[in-house]
Parts: sequence; structure tokens; C-alpha cells
Amino acid sequence: MRYKVLGSPAPLATPVEDPLHRAAFAYRVQGVLEAGAPATLIEIYAQRQTLYSYAERACRLLMECYLLANQRLGLDHPLRYNRLLRVFLMTEGKAGAEQQQNLIYLYDLSERVPPHEWVRELTHEYGHWIIPPINSFVEPEPWANGDLGERWFTYYLAENARNLNGSSDLLMGAPLSALESYLRRAAAPLVERMAREGLNPQRWRSRRRDGYEEYLALALYIDRVYGSRRLGRAMLCAGGVEPDDFLRGVRESLTEPETLSAELPFPNAYLFLPGGAARWRIVEPRDAKLTPDPKRPEWACCAATKLQLRRR
Repeated sequence: MRYKVLGSPAPLATPVEDPLHRAAFAYRVQGVLEAGAPATLIEIYAQRQTLYSYAERACRLLMECYLLANQRLGLDHPLRYNRLLRVFLMTEGKAGAEQQQNLIYLYDLSERVPPHEWVRELTHEYGHWIIPPINSFVEPEPWANGDLGERWFTYYLAENARNLNGSSDLLMGAPLSALESYLRRAAAPLVERMAREGLNPQRWRSRRRDGYEEYLALALYIDRVYGSRRLGRAMLCAGGVEPDDFLRGVRESLTEPETLSAELPFPNAYLFLPGGAARWRIVEPRDAKLTPDPKRPEWACCAATKLQLRRR
């Protein structure tokens, strides 16, 4: 799918008033999807002309995030808002961001904000907007889809940048090294822990930070091991906002296809198999074996890292 970014550094004839703070915004950039009938998916508003170039970059970044979410996860913007997300770049307020309905606000912005921080804030709030929510947590925040979006989008934005020889054109100007450093700190350890230990029932039941991070770890693990399409289906199959709803969605997603492809991050890692290892057989490699965990039958260790599996 193709898109275009439309706007002008000249002020609007009539400034736009935002719905929450009733502040005036004189500059606007629009992201228009060109597939089929053109559809405006993103509008970025800036209060000052000096933020116009940032509005352009933010629009391009969020359109790239939309393509990732749509093509890899099968997600789309909610129809009840005509698929339109409106983002307001504010120079006042306490530094940070928030998302309400189809509105995202970034506060206390200036040219001093580093590019990688723009990427982090925008992917976090966009995750709240487009990723189906999982909540009931008391810390670090009630809804975990923002932190999942922050990690998931950054991973694939970085992958796309590597395919473009490290170009930062789609990353708000952030160097690829800054995103890779973030992923090594915030995403890779979660995936590796899930692959090394499997799902920890005690952490999973917690509604504090350890439970919050266990949800992030499982979601990122499913994405890395089984692919984004299976993660997206798990989100859509969940049918609720509790972590256990997501786990049921994962089970349903992984049992939909007749054959599953899995790629573990290292040998002798844990593989999640709905219904238990006895319900699955390895197609390739033929000499690979599954060693079920005695206390968690849906988790099994495997020496192979790339597998094709079929339900019995």
C-alpha cells in the first residue's frame, strides 16, 4: 500500500481548536492512504511553525506504523472514528503524552526533544490507539497495549531501516543505533526470558509490574516465534481485555492453521503448544524432539530452533 503526506508550512487560514484543551493549532499535516479510495488516516497539528517539520516526520512515522499494523497484524483504525487519528503537538503542559479516543496529545514539545524520544512517545500512544487493549494492571499503567506497541513497532521500524541501509528518514531522524539500543534493553530480555523459562503462572496472575511485563513477554515471544500474523489473530480472538483472554486468543490463533512454523531464539528453548506436546508432531526437522515440562504441559523444550509442526 502507498500513502502520501500532505501539508504546508504556511499557517491555516482558520486555526483548528483541539477538543480537549481548546488550544489553537495553525499548522496541519495529513497522512492519506492511497489504496482504493483515498482515506485520511492521520492528522498532525502543530501550534508553532518551528514544529511543522516535526509534524511531517511524525505523520510519516505513524503512517509507517499503520502499514506495519495492518499488513503484519491485520489491524486497522476503528471505523467509529472514520479511521481518523488526530495528533496534537503542544508546546505547553507537563512533558509526556496521552491518548483519548481518537486523539493523541504530546506535551511540552520543542526542538530540544531528541528524535528517538519522539519515536518512543509516538509508538507508545499509537499502540494504545490501534492494538486491542489488555488491562486490569495497577502498575506501571492500567493498559499494556501502549508499551507493547512501543516495543513491537520499534522492532519492525528498525528492521525496515536496516533494509534501507540504516536510513533514518522514516524514524523522525533517530539513528538506527538508538532504536537497537532501546530494543536490547526493553524487548530482547523479555523474549529471551519467555523462551528460557516459559510462562510463569505466579507472574502471570500478578497485576503489578511483574504481571504486566509477563504479558509483554508472551506477546513479543509469540510474534518472534510464530510470526506477527499469529500474534494479530491472537489479539482479535481474545474477545476480552484480561490477560487470560489474550492467552485464550493465543491458543485459538495457534490451532487455526494445519501447520505451524516456529523459530526459537536459541537451542533448548521453550515452545508454547496449545493442548500440550502430545497433540502435535514435528514435520521438520524429523529428528527433533519435544520434551514437555512436567508442571506446564503446554510448554516443551526443543533442541531445534526452526520447526514445522502439525496438529495430530
